[in-house]
Amino acid sequence: MIPAKDAAKQKGCTRAAVIAAIHREEIDAERFGNAWAIIENSKLESWTPSEKHQGAARARWSTSKAKKSRK
Repeated sequence: MIPAKDAAKQKGCTRAAVIAAIHREEIDAERFGNAWAIIENSKLESWTPSEKHQGAARARWSTSKAKKSRK
């Protein structure tokens, strides 16, 4: 088992994307308090984050950072 943060880094996406996949039952995981432990199995290996959603998130982050730097 690995933390959601590490699974996100491994897959090149956000922690939120990993947790959303858990809720859609695309990835197996167990919850310990507020933390998610991802079960390393074939589901995790075959899961790929949505490029459409990841691209939209990156665009939002770059826009919000640019706005903050202008202030």
